[in-house]
Amino acid sequence: MKSTVSVFAALALATSAFAQDMPVPKMFKGMQGGQKGQWQMEVLEASGRPKARGMTVTVCTDNLMNQAGKDRPKSESSCKHKLLKDTADEAVVESECKERKSTITMKRDGKSMLMTMESTGPKGPQTMKMRYTHLGPCREGQGAVSLDKDSEQCKKMRERAAKMDPAKQCARQKSDREACEQKIRDAAAQMQAMCS
Repeated sequence: MKSTVSVFAALALATSAFAQDMPVPKMFKGMQGGQKGQWQMEVLEASGRPKARGMTVTVCTDNLMNQAGKDRPKSESSCKHKLLKDTADEAVVESECKERKSTITMKRDGKSMLMTMESTGPKGPQTMKMRYTHLGPCREGQGAVSLDKDSEQCKKMRERAAKMDPAKQCARQKSDREACEQKIRDAAAQMQAMCS
């Protein structure tokens, strides 16, 4: 589960860089569908996370970018983003946040895109390499991220969602218990939706 979360964090970082007043790199302009639509992402390498290697997720960038825009406060982001290289076949983005600095390199690879994310921060240096392949437009009702319904990650997520008991988990909640229970139900539904 931790490796799944790390992959989602990498996706959010990469996508939020483009959702925050960042010009669209030239390499997306020549790709089918630009940056929007469904992309299959395969983790090729993840330092310190051997279980993440080979993991495949489908990302609906339309929804991910919409979510990044909603989650970000209206005021200026605490992270600074720079487009260091911008050609038809390669883009390099540097993101500097309070505790972490990341460099994302994207290179065109036929109909796919290779992405390498190198970062430094409190947990030390980390590197992730991923391959993105454009699959077409997002499906109606598709979430931002979905996993193969038969994958090990989905099996664990379904087990975890089945064990979620809003009444039990919110029993100690003195105020706004109903809101707590709704958050638990929503989290369980979101976990189930990622694997449908």
